[in-house]
Amino acid sequence: MKTLNDLRATLTPDEQRQVSDKVAQMRLDTQLFKLREAMEKTQREQATAMGIAQPSVAAIEARGEDLKIATLKRYVEALGGELTLAVNMPGGRRIDFTL
Repeated sequence: MKTLNDLRATLTPDEQRQVSDKVAQMRLDTQLFKLREAMEKTQREQATAMGIAQPSVAAIEARGEDLKIATLKRYVEALGGELTLAVNMPGGRRIDFTL
């Protein structure tokens, strides 16, 4: 039986990048859903807090890597949070931004 690593080894570098990109997108999708659930809000409640329709919240949660920072900021603020952005630079320097 082949393992996941065995299968990945058969992919071209471009295919491996595409897989990595898709995994990153899926992680963001899951994290937005988990964030809302952790705050014990439904999509409908989140939509009301954002002033949009429930299907729009579903679309935001499914958008993943195509999500604009402004939309993510609005989503987080509707949960009562504050969005920050951190950049890790070479040499270990970290720069934090509040958006």
